Amino acid sequence: MKKIFHIAVGVIILLLFCLNTLIMAVPVIILSLAKLIPIRSFQILMTKALVGIATFWMLINNYVSHALLPTRYYICGYKDFLPHHSYLLISNHQSWLDIVVLQQTFLTKIPFLTFFMKKQLIYVPIIGLACWGLDFPLMSRYSKQYLQKYPHKKGHDLLKTKKACEKFQARNISVINFIEGTRFTKQKHQAQQSPYKHLLKPKAGGMAMMLHALKDELMGVLDITICYPYSQANFWHFLCGRVPVVEIHVDFIPLKDIPYGDYYKDTQAQKVFQNWINEHWRSKDQWLDQHLSKNDSQAV
Repeated sequence: MKKIFHIAVGVIILLLFCLNTLIMAVPVIILSLAKLIPIRSFQILMTKALVGIATFWMLINNYVSHALLPTRYYICGYKDFLPHHSYLLISNHQSWLDIVVLQQTFLTKIPFLTFFMKKQLIYVPIIGLACWGLDFPLMSRYSKQYLQKYPHKKGHDLLKTKKACEKFQARNISVINFIEGTRFTKQKHQAQQSPYKHLLKPKAGGMAMMLHALKDELMGVLDITICYPYSQANFWHFLCGRVPVVEIHVDFIPLKDIPYGDYYKDTQAQKVFQNWINEHWRSKDQWLDQHLSKNDSQAV
C-alpha cells in the first residue's frame, strides 16, 4: 500500500511538472525563434527574457516539490551569495537529481544556472530549444577510440568550450561544470580504478579552459558537494517522496587561490593545476565519507 502511495505521488508531481513545462513552452518557443534575428542587442534582450521565464518555470517546480514532498535540504559552508556576480560551480555528479538539487539550492541567489550539455539533447522537444535559447553550451565529447580514428579532431571540444564561454561575457552567469565528466556508478568507479571512495577522477582540462576564458567575469568558484545519506540518488525516487534528506556543502574559492596558469601551453602549469584539483577532490571525498558513515551508523 505504501509503495502504491509513493508511485501515485510521483505520477502526480511528474504530471504537474509536465503541465508547467507545456504552459511555459509557448513563450519560450516564440522568444527562441525571435532570437534568430541577427541583431546582437536584440538577441541579448531575448536571452534575458528567456532567463526570466526559465526562472519562473523553476520557481513553480520548486514550489510544487516543496509543498508535496518531504525532502529536507541541509546546506552548510559558504552562504554569502551575490545574484549580480558570475560564478563557476564545480560539483560531484550522481544523477539527474543533482540538477534539481542545484536549482533548489541556488535559484534567485545567484544568476540562473547554465549547464554544459551533450549536443544530442538539442533534439529533445521544447527542452532542446529552451537550452539553445538560454545559451547552454552544447558539447561533443570525443572518446579515445574516436580520436585515434580521427586525430585531427583532438582539441576541438576544448575550442568549443572556449567559444561557448565567450557568449557569457555579455551578462552575469553561473555555469556548472561536473568535472568528473559523467555520472558516478560503481561500474565506472571500478573501470577507472579511481583513488577516491565516492568519486570518479576529476577532469581538469575543461575547468582550466573555463577559468581562462572567464577570468575577468568570475567572482570566484563555488565548490559543491552533494550527499544523499539515506537514499539512492534517483530522480524518480525524489518524485515519489523517497529522498528524505539532501546535504549540500558549499565552499567558495577565490580565483587567486586557484593555480590554473596557462594550462594548455605550459606543462608545468598543467601538472600544478592537476595536483591541486586532485587534492581538492580528495578533501571532497573525505567529507562525503564522514557524512555517509555518520548517517549509516545512525541508521543501524
